[in-house]
Amino acid sequence: MPAGLADNFSDEEWARLNEETIALLKERGAVVPDSFKSTGKPQIRYWSFCDDEFSLDDFKGRIVFKENAQLDNSPYSPFPHGPCRLTVAKTAPGKVGYIEVGEGTILNGTAITSYESVKIGKNVLFGPEGVILDGDGHPADRRLPDNAENKAKCTAPVVIGDHAWIGLGAMILKGVTIGDYAVVAAGAVVVKDVPAHAVAAGNPAKVIKTFE
Repeated sequence: MPAGLADNFSDEEWARLNEETIALLKERGAVVPDSFKSTGKPQIRYWSFCDDEFSLDDFKGRIVFKENAQLDNSPYSPFPHGPCRLTVAKTAPGKVGYIEVGEGTILNGTAITSYESVKIGKNVLFGPEGVILDGDGHPADRRLPDNAENKAKCTAPVVIGDHAWIGLGAMILKGVTIGDYAVVAAGAVVVKDVPAHAVAAGNPAKVIKTFE
């Protein structure tokens, strides 16, 4: 992570925090390379909406970090900033969410909840406080029971391409693909695909510029 006057911890303290995070992630069954770095601990949550007894084995290998992936959980930021929050849900037997953070990508106080699949490419930039959801969490038709069966019906994978930039406070919802080198503006709510090299802004987000 870049150093600065706001980084009140010593190099030794940052190293200790990184070691504690790696230990936590491995304990939770995450795949973590030796090149992984983190400024403090993220929040890791596993939820099972099935009737069977909770088992950590269902979630092992469902959070994967590629080489040189990083988490910024530090409170030292000029913008609103909390820890990264990674949540994986099981909605049916054999249906467990999956989160993959690509090579060189840095999550920056990012919150991700996966019911199916969230895959982030390499060297992706995140402004603080972004949110990614690959499911609605609850059935939009409120006449339906709020049970695991109906939760499992309202999911779709999210894919973020290489070298994309996701701005501060942006929200990416289920079924969206963000193309390589695309930009999602601060505060955007993305409900449709963003092509490669495009800039999307607004709620709902629309393409406002494309770099040729």
